[in-house]
Amino acid sequence: MMKHLLPLIMIIVATGGQRLPVEKTKRLPLQKKQVTLQSPREYLKRVLRVDAKTGEEILYDPKPRIALMEAKSGKYYLKWIGYDGKENVVVYQRPDAVDVVVSASAVKTRTGEYVYQYTVQNLGTSGEYLRGFEVQTFSSAIMPSTLPTMIDNILIGEMSTPPEWEKGSEKGRWIAFAPLSPRPRVSPGQSITFQLSSPSPPGLVMCRVDGGDRGMNGVGEHMPQELENALPNTYEICPSGYTIGPIDNLKKLSPAERAHYLLKLLPKFKELGWITADALRWYQQTLSGNDFGMVYERTQQDLKEGNITTEVFAMIQAIKE
Repeated sequence: MMKHLLPLIMIIVATGGQRLPVEKTKRLPLQKKQVTLQSPREYLKRVLRVDAKTGEEILYDPKPRIALMEAKSGKYYLKWIGYDGKENVVVYQRPDAVDVVVSASAVKTRTGEYVYQYTVQNLGTSGEYLRGFEVQTFSSAIMPSTLPTMIDNILIGEMSTPPEWEKGSEKGRWIAFAPLSPRPRVSPGQSITFQLSSPSPPGLVMCRVDGGDRGMNGVGEHMPQELENALPNTYEICPSGYTIGPIDNLKKLSPAERAHYLLKLLPKFKELGWITADALRWYQQTLSGNDFGMVYERTQQDLKEGNITTEVFAMIQAIKE
């Protein structure tokens, strides 16, 4: 019996003095869709000219194709044979060549406004600079007429909603921020902070970013339509994810209803790295009992210890405001 117990005792003694790693929050980078660029498999020949005698169209093969230029920066060569028989080449930049983590906070001022701050970190693994940041809002107070167009060389404006976003949770008013020269580019390893104000409390919304140069230099003629069609929709492949933003409907809810709203979102917060497993269980139990006093007391300490992020903290604080 002692022969079998001895290895177990030795294991216990060896590990007894070691502390297990403490779980902390860690925000996930915005997600990317796996979109592969491929040369058109089928395409039409182009009309070179019309025969003056017969009136027949004389065709030629444009041979459109896509070739990788640099994987990390997301640059590709778009090539085709032009009307003059020479090869045309333009450079296409994927907008998803950035790895980004977004952190957000919301603080209510004495005037009743919530000041939202978004820190967008362009990770060192990115292949390009951060071009822009877009955040979803559901605030009737945020309109083009109420937005400053430029602050500290950051262009601010409402982004037109593409048709593919006109559904489900992707509705709302999207606000875009774009740093402009002479402000230095947000290169890999750097970050930038944007700000937004609204009287509406914070809730879960979507956000997107894009990186690198947008647009392509022309070569004097339009590329074959099949080659253009082979390119992904810019908005569709932008890295996207969740953050907090103003939501009008939350103002109409009672504290108990806001707590119920949070309860439904807590598992999502865990997926996003906004709350630890232990904190998740505690808040699920305490919010279910509507014991908001205990909740408010614990949030400050949990934020300090890394058990919840500023996003969760802001939404919990908004229950009582």
